[in-house]
Amino acid sequence: MNALPDALRFPYEKAPAPGEVTKVADGLLWACLPLPFRLNHVNVWLLENEDGWTVIDTGCVTPQIKKCWEKLLADPMRGEPVRTLIATHGHVDHIGLAGWLVDRFGSEFVGTFGEWVWARLSHTRDVPGSNTEHHRFMRGHGFDDAGAELMLTSRHRFIDMSSTIPGAITEIRDGEIIRFGRRDWRVIVTRGHAFEHASFYCERDNILIAGDHLLPKITPVIAVYEMLPHADPLGDYLDSFAQFADIPEDVLVLPSHGRPYYGVHTRIRQLQEHHTERLDATITHLRKPQHALALSKTMFPHVEGPENVGFALGEVLAHINYLVHDGVVGAVSDEHGHVIYESLA
Repeated sequence: MNALPDALRFPYEKAPAPGEVTKVADGLLWACLPLPFRLNHVNVWLLENEDGWTVIDTGCVTPQIKKCWEKLLADPMRGEPVRTLIATHGHVDHIGLAGWLVDRFGSEFVGTFGEWVWARLSHTRDVPGSNTEHHRFMRGHGFDDAGAELMLTSRHRFIDMSSTIPGAITEIRDGEIIRFGRRDWRVIVTRGHAFEHASFYCERDNILIAGDHLLPKITPVIAVYEMLPHADPLGDYLDSFAQFADIPEDVLVLPSHGRPYYGVHTRIRQLQEHHTERLDATITHLRKPQHALALSKTMFPHVEGPENVGFALGEVLAHINYLVHDGVVGAVSDEHGHVIYESLA
C-alpha cells in the first residue's frame, strides 16, 4: 500500500468535509465519510434520479458516519428517498451501512452476486468452520496460537461495523449497460482486490466510477485469505487492466479513496510497475527460506496493529502465490507446521 509518484492530474484540491458534498458533474455529488481505520476515509457518490437518489457505497457502522448520512440526506439530498443503493464490492467500508439504508428507504440493492455472497459470509460471526480455518491459516503462515487468536479477535471488529447485509440483490454482470443518475453506465467487473468488484463507465460524459480498483495514491489491497488459500488474486488484478483498454486517458476517475483524477492509463502503468518491483523483492528475500509472516515483517517493516499486520500478510501471500503459480517459488512445511517458501530461481 505504498504511495506512488504523482504523475496524475487532480481537478479538486481537497475532499468535501464530512456531511458536505462537491459537485463533480450534473446531478453527481461527491461525499467523503470518515473511517475508524488507518485508511481514514471513503468516498461515496450520490446521483440524482427523476424520483430520488442512487447512492454508490455506504461507509461502515459508526456514530460519526451515521451523523454524516443524516446531514447528507437532509441537505443536499433534500430529504428525498434513496431509490437505489449500489455496492462496488463487499468490504465493510463500502457495504457496512447497506442494510441500514435499504431498510430505511426500501431501496433496491444492486451489486455483483459474488460480492453479496462474500459479504454475507464474511460479516457473520458464526459461519461454521470459519474461525477454525482462520486460526489454522494464521498458524500455518507463522503465528503462534496467541497471535492467531489476536488476529481472529481483530477480524470480529470489522464484523461488528456492518449492519445486516440485505437479503436480496439485483445482480449486475460484466459488460451490462445499466441506467442510474440519468446516465447509462457500462459495468466492469474485475477480480483482485475483491472477487467481483464493480466499476462503472459512462461513455457519454467520460466518467469512470472506479471503486477501490484504481486508487490514485495507494495500491488497493491485493491479498490472499483463508477462504481461498491458494488463490492468485495478483494475477487476476494484473489481468484486469486489459478491461480498461478502450477507456480514454482523459476520463474523470472517481475512486473510493483519495481525490478524483485524470490519467487512468498512467495510473495503470504505475500499478503494474509497483507490483513488478514487489515481485522482484519477494524473489530476492525468499532466497532465504522463511514463512510468510517473517517475510511480511521485512516487506512492511513499519506496520503495526493486528488489522494492518493481517493485510500485510495477505499482500505478501498474494505475491508469493503469484510466483508459486509461475513456478518461481516453492513451498514445504517445517517441523512446526509452518509453510516455508523459497525462491527456485
